[in-house]
Amino acid sequence: MKIAYIILLLIALAMPGYLPAPDLPPGDNSFLLLEKMRNDIIKKDKAQFRVKYYRFKKLLAKYESENNWKEYSRFGFIGKYQFGKSALDATGYGNVSLQEFMTNPSSFSEQEQEKAMDILLKINESVMVKSINKYVGLIFYDSIPITRMGILAAAHLAGPANVKEFLDSFGKKNFQDRLGTRISDYLYRFSI
Repeated sequence: MKIAYIILLLIALAMPGYLPAPDLPPGDNSFLLLEKMRNDIIKKDKAQFRVKYYRFKKLLAKYESENNWKEYSRFGFIGKYQFGKSALDATGYGNVSLQEFMTNPSSFSEQEQEKAMDILLKINESVMVKSINKYVGLIFYDSIPITRMGILAAAHLAGPANVKEFLDSFGKKNFQDRLGTRISDYLYRFSI
């Protein structure tokens, strides 16, 4: 555990604009300082996510469908964000079927897709909160900074359970979808 905090300290010190808070009592407070820095990193990451939320969604739509709300795939995923059946069910749009969408895309309009994506992101964020608090700020494979946006994008790709498994195995269990896109690809691509 102390090694993770030391790594976190090094990452935090390398972050532009980050200065550790000097308001700790004197003495051997390295653990307290590391804990405060960890909390600051998580707060900063959450604030950045809120600021970049719409940019994040736009980028996700670009990778999923080239931002085409009428898009559908041969694997049964539909819309701008390529919703699968479980995502549609979770967001309250389980009544939308691939066949209906193919013949009448307005059965799941662009506005409804945006609303569904907002709901899905909130669901995934609440499901992933422990992993977010545990892993944000760490670096995997020496090149992938773990961020809230990356975790949520990866959860959209592979589902929260697979992302948790990836994180808890430190990248050893790297799920990939039918097109060969891996969790690590989305974590890296969306680490903005």
